[in-house]
Amino acid sequence: MTTPPPPPDAAAAPARPATSAFAAFRRRHHDPYRRYARTRVEDRRADTAVDDAFAELAARWDEILRSANPAGHAWCVLHAAVDAADTPDTVRDALHRALPPDQADAVVLHYRLGMTLTTTANLMGLDVSAVAMRLVMAERALPAATIRDLERTHHHA
Repeated sequence: MTTPPPPPDAAAAPARPATSAFAAFRRRHHDPYRRYARTRVEDRRADTAVDDAFAELAARWDEILRSANPAGHAWCVLHAAVDAADTPDTVRDALHRALPPDQADAVVLHYRLGMTLTTTANLMGLDVSAVAMRLVMAERALPAATIRDLERTHHHA
């Protein structure tokens, strides 16, 4: 009777960031992430930022899945990548200069891109009520004409 070989050492096994869960996450989030990034910086920089974010997410996927809020963690990675692509000469992203980042993100996703509160919350890793609160706070901080312009931009896009 032979003894079966010991299981391979997990530490020696090559990392597999492209798990089916990561692949599904990427398929579901790539387009909304790209749309968000393109509202903040020019298209080429936005696409690079999204690619950089997904590369970081892939490298840290196991850690992210173990976090208390994987969607929120992923959103922070994307936000940081887009921030890094936003240079001082960029004027496309006035909202992120006028509002706290979480409020500006909620405004961009909901008003500018026309996403529902639920979709916005899911992307940002927040509860719907937290997104609604951020939108109310942003609406109080911004001139009413700005909100109307954002709503019109979405409805005519």
